[in-house]
Amino acid sequence: MDNSHRQAQGGVQQVGQAVTALQRIGQAVTVITDMNLQIASAAEEQSAVAEEINSNVATIRDVTESLSGQANESARVSQSLNSLANQQQALMDQFRV
Repeated sequence: MDNSHRQAQGGVQQVGQAVTALQRIGQAVTVITDMNLQIASAAEEQSAVAEEINSNVATIRDVTESLSGQANESARVSQSLNSLANQQQALMDQFRV
């Protein structure tokens, strides 16, 4: 009878330990779930920032292409003006006394 009583007490202790272990596991799962939510939120934020960066890079590329075209046009106009200045100088040289 004592032996049965001790075994029953041992079983009760083991059940108590199992309950404690399950509670700890539940708490750990809650912590992991919270961490997963934070990671997911951070990943969404990073994705949004990456999309904004991509958009800004595309805008910079477009502006750079436009500026390059304008620089080429400025160079062409400058060459044309230089040619006109040379022609004008040649005409002026003809009128010197």
